[in-house]
Amino acid sequence: MIAVTGATGTVGRELVRLLVERGHRPRVVTRDVRVAGLVFGADVELAQADLDRPESLPAALAGADQVFLLSPATAGQVGRERHLVAAAAATGVGHVVKTSVFRASRVSKLRLADQHAQIEEMITRSGLEWTFLRPAYFMQNLTGQILNGVVCSAARDGRVGMIDAHDVAAAAATVLTTSAHGGRTYTLTGPRAVTFDQVAEVVSAAGGARCPHRRVTPERVRAAMLESGAERWFAADIARLHTMLADGYEDLVTGDLGQLTGGPGRDVAAFVQDVTATPGLLRIC
Repeated sequence: MIAVTGATGTVGRELVRLLVERGHRPRVVTRDVRVAGLVFGADVELAQADLDRPESLPAALAGADQVFLLSPATAGQVGRERHLVAAAAATGVGHVVKTSVFRASRVSKLRLADQHAQIEEMITRSGLEWTFLRPAYFMQNLTGQILNGVVCSAARDGRVGMIDAHDVAAAAATVLTTSAHGGRTYTLTGPRAVTFDQVAEVVSAAGGARCPHRRVTPERVRAAMLESGAERWFAADIARLHTMLADGYEDLVTGDLGQLTGGPGRDVAAFVQDVTATPGLLRIC
């Protein structure tokens, strides 16, 4: 039995779809079973639990052999995932597959990377078998900008090995349904590293109208994140990330995705084509 947290998000929803397609009936661990039931129907088991309420987790994980761990980036993420890991160890789960972040490290300049590194360390000390997936910048982060006809960043000419979140789900599905992944860390990237100028060119070609790359300051990135409702630390992290992208922080392409899925994954052009082809979505480009 495979238990899946974060199942109604972009990665989780695609992961559940792939697991069902491969003949599994995963258990969706969720706070809102009503919503999850509407999303997945009879293809899954539903277990109501809340990672902020550790007492709710043992029953939700009982009988599970593996757990896919994904939770939102909040100030409480470390504590929340600690609860899940403790419950997994107590209920006899054998393998935890965690979606982490690119270059997770306790000495990172990014708080988010430090948080994930703390959780990774906690999992490795738990006695559970583990696999860590560390994806690069998600292409889905571009969606709102594409639909508004302007790609904004403070990344200047930095190249980024962007990855489609659906390819991360495909990698997770492989790890959960095949053997020999215990104790492995996979750095997941797209097939090529691109600049935001190149992203804007692709969007312009797909949409039939000019979609510029607007180069903004890191402070403007931070302000935009705050305006969208992000926590202050996370807004500061994203602004700092953009400056790091400008310096080549994610200028990397690995073969890890291909090793897991047999292919290089979607490139930015294919992702943009899907976004711009959706009827009624494209407003400017």
